[in-house]
Amino acid sequence: MKNIIIALLLVFILARCGNQNQRFNMDVAVDVTVQNLTPGSISETVTTTGDLLPAGSVTLTNEMTGEYFLQKNPSTGALYKMGDRVKKGDVIIKLEDKAYRNTTDLEGERLNLEISEQEYEKQKALFEKGGVTQRELVNAERNLVSARKAYENAQINLDKMSIESPIDGVITALPYYSQGVRVNQGSEMVAVMNYDQMLLDITLPAASFGKVKAGQACFISSYSSTEDTVRGAISQLSPVLDVATRSFKGRITIPNREDILRPGMFVNADIVVEQNDSTITVPSNVVLSQMGGEFVFVIEEETARKRIVQTGLESSDRIEILDGLESGEQVVIKGFETLRDGSKVKIEDEVSGY
Repeated sequence: MKNIIIALLLVFILARCGNQNQRFNMDVAVDVTVQNLTPGSISETVTTTGDLLPAGSVTLTNEMTGEYFLQKNPSTGALYKMGDRVKKGDVIIKLEDKAYRNTTDLEGERLNLEISEQEYEKQKALFEKGGVTQRELVNAERNLVSARKAYENAQINLDKMSIESPIDGVITALPYYSQGVRVNQGSEMVAVMNYDQMLLDITLPAASFGKVKAGQACFISSYSSTEDTVRGAISQLSPVLDVATRSFKGRITIPNREDILRPGMFVNADIVVEQNDSTITVPSNVVLSQMGGEFVFVIEEETARKRIVQTGLESSDRIEILDGLESGEQVVIKGFETLRDGSKVKIEDEVSGY
């Protein structure tokens, strides 16, 4: 009996101590940082990665054997070099072969074309007056067609002695050959890329199918330069899933006129699949969970109050509050870990934001 009485006394003493500690905790002000809520925007994104590709790329080889002569860049007055910008049709390299030029008699073919044109016009006029037969007119026309093709072929053959850029772009490779050295047919001459516009081929999980759509904005950042972000857009999407990988493919087109990005860079792409404006958001880590749902702590007259909230979109660091908070209220963003409903608080710092 005595032992039972002693045990009850101990329980009573411990209970009183616990209640006193709880009241102490409620009475001592907790230092907190609060955020003054204002409406803003939040986006839900799908993140993917990949290697950048140029919108245009070409490597040129010589179709004819000849003596190599690198040309001068009209913009600089110096010989072309890697990094120089070129326009479509600019001649970067010329090849010389006198024997080939003599065989390809462009001037002779031009004169033959002129004679054939004159002869055809003559026969046509005579035919209209009844001076020649239909057969003679047709033969004159056939000779004209043959002469025109011979001249065009001669021009094509001579054009093979000039290495010109087929696109606007930048010289990215220029193998070295001494001026005047003879280079064999099929040698690599020059590589040109156009990266004023970039492409990013992406592979997305099945969970993103239907969320990601053509035309959606994308924000591209390089791991080597995370401060520079370039805006692009989804330009192509596959309408089917790969059965083996449960994924689907797409392509992002990225304007790059400021040359922030370069072909071959490994980049991060955030695809904006949904966005809400003029909405309340808070840092994701301040939204806590309990049996009744999610809640945050708000400040009411130097007291922390638990507020049940309904959440919406979530970004990498923020979460949208659909219901439970209003603009102008103060939400605890630091020091909330030890708070209870009704805890006294001392505001050490206030930050503004949405």
